[in-house]
Order: sequence, then structure tokens, then C-alpha cells
Amino acid sequence: MTCEQPAETGVLPALDTLIDLAPLGTNDGGTRSHMAVTITADPVIGRMKRQSLLRKALVHMAHEFGYVDAEVLYLL
Repeated sequence: MTCEQPAETGVLPALDTLIDLAPLGTNDGGTRSHMAVTITADPVIGRMKRQSLLRKALVHMAHEFGYVDAEVLYLL
């Protein structure tokens, strides 16, 4: 996730100004203008397995970017 359009000041806005990140919990590192995660999986994958991988990847990404309270349970 990235804020691709810089603000009038030329600085990328924080993601939490565009996306509600509250379900991920509190952030111990301040606001960020981008977050990313890579998912490696078989191209042909069932819907349930794909959703499970995406949820786990989102939680992993959230943890890496300081959202220590994020859990798969909150992303259902």
C-alpha cells in the first residue's frame, strides 16, 4: 500500500489519512506513507487458501510496520 500522490508540500501523506488502519491496532512506530509484503504461492490456489494466505500476509505486514496488536482474527 502506498500513497502515490504527494501532498501540496511534496511529501507523501501518511496511509492512515487515506485508509482506516484502526482495525490493525496501535502503531509503535508512528505513521507511514507506505507498507508492503510479498506473497509467494502456487498460481492456482483455492479461494479459502488464498484468503487465508492474504490474511496472514496482511498481519505479517502490519507487524513489520509496527502494528503489534494486529491479528488474523480482526481481518475476517
